[in-house]
Amino acid sequence: MSDDKRTRVVARSTIKEDDSDRFDVMMDVLKEAGFWQILSSRWEASGKTKESFSIVIKPNIMMFYSKEDMKVITDPIMVEYLVERIYEMGFTNITVIESQNVYGNWFRNRDVLTVAKAAGYHDNKNYRIVDIFEEKVPYTYPGKLGKHWASPTWRDADFRISFAKNKTHFSCYYTMTIKNIYGTTPLQNKFLEYHKKREITWATIEIIREFPVHFGIIDGVWGSDGFMGIKSDWTPKHTKRIIAGENIIAVDWVGAEFMGLDPMCSNFMQESINEFGKSEIERIGDLTLYSDWDNVPEHMDKFFNIGEEWYKTSYWLGFLSSEMDPILFPNKIRTTFVLAVRRIVLAILKLVSYLE
Repeated sequence: MSDDKRTRVVARSTIKEDDSDRFDVMMDVLKEAGFWQILSSRWEASGKTKESFSIVIKPNIMMFYSKEDMKVITDPIMVEYLVERIYEMGFTNITVIESQNVYGNWFRNRDVLTVAKAAGYHDNKNYRIVDIFEEKVPYTYPGKLGKHWASPTWRDADFRISFAKNKTHFSCYYTMTIKNIYGTTPLQNKFLEYHKKREITWATIEIIREFPVHFGIIDGVWGSDGFMGIKSDWTPKHTKRIIAGENIIAVDWVGAEFMGLDPMCSNFMQESINEFGKSEIERIGDLTLYSDWDNVPEHMDKFFNIGEEWYKTSYWLGFLSSEMDPILFPNKIRTTFVLAVRRIVLAILKLVSYLE
């Protein structure tokens, strides 16, 4: 993350209704944001060959639950397009990385490689896919995390990219490149480990401090909004925006502005600025707000912050509100009554999505 007092964030919009120009728009955004120069500078300073210089991309993968709702994850085609362009530059040590999440408690086949392939990723297509949970090693952090775990791939990367999805989040209003790094926490039962035992905000910020992110990209071609935007959205918004910059705090700040929010409403943004400070932002490109965008109701974050301390309640509410393709990811929980309640809850949430 850049320490400069002034940092550039570039945002451009697709023009074609089918978004077939999204690849060109992304390349224009990366060029204007200085991505290729920043990457080349870090490579030259490393003294390594291009073949040994490690580039690790963290997209949002593990919230994938169905081919019918691809708008809640970073577009795999865009991620692979970026990989191809980097590979063409001679950088061949490229990894796409993710960590298992609490969905694995409730549904089968939720390891990272299986979910990524179901979502459309192609392992070994100029890159490899790494499951943080399966490769984790002991690591001592200097702060509150202390003796914990870390991904050696993420830890040892020479260049880290947070490639986030443009979404709302009921516990922090929005989730973009900073919150995306929460997905590098190594343990699988994130409800228990990072909501109940620890705080997700300081755990995420400590990982960013220890393993800095060198560039941030937001896939905002489609946005997943409303109360359940983090998990599912049957009425996503065609926001058409791609946002990028070296400083992920600045990138998220601009992304939140497009939602019509005060960026400081997020506890992740507050913690980030407390830890790293805030640079002056040079905004370039399409700076219009998203039209017809639905944010999370005010004070909802406080409600969920209190609720997460009641682990068992939050745990079961998490399952009841989680849509999932039953063929790709069958239920582990088979209790007839619980599944009946879940069907009712999901029907209500889907109705709310259409009414928003």
